[in-house]
Amino acid sequence: MKKNPLVEWVWVMDELGVGWCQCEKDSITGKAPHPVNKPLVTKSIIRALGDVPDVMSNQDISLVVVDLWKFDTITPPIAESLMRSVKAVNGEMHPQYPTATAMAAIKHFSNTFDGQINA
Repeated sequence: MKKNPLVEWVWVMDELGVGWCQCEKDSITGKAPHPVNKPLVTKSIIRALGDVPDVMSNQDISLVVVDLWKFDTITPPIAESLMRSVKAVNGEMHPQYPTATAMAAIKHFSNTFDGQINA
């Protein structure tokens, strides 16, 4: 997997949303014990897509988010939040992204999702 230095900031950002892990937070650090990290996102990519591709489409990103978060489907509020995350890490929407950029968008989504599933 190619390293993209332009998106590395995402992997150290604070959780701002509801958080993927709903386990009790560490009493000292205040952080969830199971953060969304590269190995976790990679597992979801493999489960959702069969392997780790060189590039990922918006649909691929959505499929990985559905797998990671165990959503039934991508609803409009989830899609909007996901689009904001893609734009945050890539600047704008495109048909495809390098896998490192797509993974960063998934991480950003996981750190900023507000929990709203239905409109």
